[in-house]
Amino acid sequence: MEFTGEYRFNASAMDVWLALNDTEVLMRTIPGCDAMERITATDYAGHLKVDLGLFNAGFKGTIKLSELDPPTSYRISVEAYGAIAGSASGSAKVKLVDLPGGAVLHYEAETAIGGRLAKLGIKLMHGTATRYADKFFARFAEAMNERHSAMLTAAEMERPPPG
Repeated sequence: MEFTGEYRFNASAMDVWLALNDTEVLMRTIPGCDAMERITATDYAGHLKVDLGLFNAGFKGTIKLSELDPPTSYRISVEAYGAIAGSASGSAKVKLVDLPGGAVLHYEAETAIGGRLAKLGIKLMHGTATRYADKFFARFAEAMNERHSAMLTAAEMERPPPG
């Protein structure tokens, strides 16, 4: 199953890159994520709960970053296993481009599913994956806006008063 997406942020590519590599930001923005830890500079482990429509499933998983070219691109690979649901894996090539007033993130992803997930059907799983990606990026954009506002506030507080 393949899909693509594009999202715009009111922050530089470097700011988006840093947030995409911040476990605290990821924990808050990945739908259903209830645990995440950085194992190495490029490896993470975590757990999330997913609403699959017919049932809810918990997944333990790993994330590996490769093909790193900060702050413009990387590949993210995910492997997840749920005792009830089966397995899922995938990777996405993520590209960040600075534009006036912000950055654009573009991704091309491919996924594979097995076990009970595969029995549910590709169409249902594609819809679920797309919904979760949209939910993640909406939350991520909100987190980026909060970070940007906090930085502006800090900068204003450091500025000497006029006069």
